[in-house]
Amino acid sequence: MSDVSLSDSEPALTPIASVTSMKTTADADAADIIVAGALAVDFSCDYAPFTTSTSQIHPLPHTSNPAVINQSLGGVAHNIAKAAHLLGASVHLHSAVGNDFTGRAAISQLEGEGMSVSGVRVLPPPARTAQYVAVNDSKKDLALAMADMSILETIPQNTINDLATSLFGGPSIPPKVFVADANWSSAALNAWLPAARQASTITMFEPVSTAKAIRIFPPAASPASDPLGVFRHPLVDIITPNNHELIALHDFAHQASYFDHPAWFSIIDAIGIPPSGLRVPLAITTTSNIVDQGIPQQAIKLLPFFPAILAKLGPQGVLMVKLLESSAPELHSEAERQYVLARNSTGHATIGGLYVRLFPPERVLSPEEVVSVNGIGDTFCGALAVGLASQRRVQDVVNFAQRAASLSLKSRESVSPELKGLGSEW
Repeated sequence: MSDVSLSDSEPALTPIASVTSMKTTADADAADIIVAGALAVDFSCDYAPFTTSTSQIHPLPHTSNPAVINQSLGGVAHNIAKAAHLLGASVHLHSAVGNDFTGRAAISQLEGEGMSVSGVRVLPPPARTAQYVAVNDSKKDLALAMADMSILETIPQNTINDLATSLFGGPSIPPKVFVADANWSSAALNAWLPAARQASTITMFEPVSTAKAIRIFPPAASPASDPLGVFRHPLVDIITPNNHELIALHDFAHQASYFDHPAWFSIIDAIGIPPSGLRVPLAITTTSNIVDQGIPQQAIKLLPFFPAILAKLGPQGVLMVKLLESSAPELHSEAERQYVLARNSTGHATIGGLYVRLFPPERVLSPEEVVSVNGIGDTFCGALAVGLASQRRVQDVVNFAQRAASLSLKSRESVSPELKGLGSEW
């Protein structure tokens, strides 16, 4: 092998306003994009030290810190869906709220945003509407976050299975893109995503956090026998992790011995990585710093599970690592030749090679321009879904998605209202 390391019972529902249950796609207008995951109330706490000293950047532990606190409707799936909505896409959000004050406010705000609430399920006590608290340092970078997203895990598995069947296996036209966030349980994700894949819907996964990212792997999967098909087909078409989440996914796969499975070796060998490895080509295509961190190397090792990985690297941009099919046009494109770092030479029926490309941001914002980092990754994911629903290739959408994310970076809201101005690009 070539050197990849480079040397239940369903609870009764209590109505809130006009929303009483999660409807199927047949009950509402068809949508090009469906986003399933967290709808939450967000609290953004920006550390605001009394001192003007630039050395005091981080809030102090074990004590109260002065801050500017803002409240808004959020949740990863909500933010993704809102970004897609503002960009002009037809999108439905599938989530859940509690029958509480916060849930009522969330439903009202969602309707106020002009978004469909037909996919929001209302659960009775003790279910609590999800809440997210972000504590940012004085530079607006995330220092600590606390998330209560357990409500999604109170939805019985049989209900999730029925919803997946109704959305992707019924008489309705399936969506073009399905996005799931990692606030679902592993069992729920592995009900949603295979159903979407069987309907020929493009599937996307937003890992959310290092702790939740690994939920994408099937529960209790056995690398030896592969009873759940971890190697028979990708778990999801596209994932959008940050660097920390990518490491978490890689480490989990390593510890679970997935990298020792013969099927993994077969796929990696088929990529066509030369015996000398790819360290030098990767450094040329990306940067030496990124390669030194092992980011593209780890992404390559995860390609058998996720054939397109878009690693969000902050001011460094977005790194795209993609497993090319044997019929991929990139293999014959002079303009994209520089990004094809390996080619299959054995005549493999489905695998054609490896595509690696770094997309630097069009402009790195100054610290004074950055208002909030909350929601920028979600905005990126929503814009990406819009481009894919418009039948663009992944690499042709990344710059657009980064522009969308930069607008949210300059906005107090998790998803910038200015996204409406970008919708005309599609």
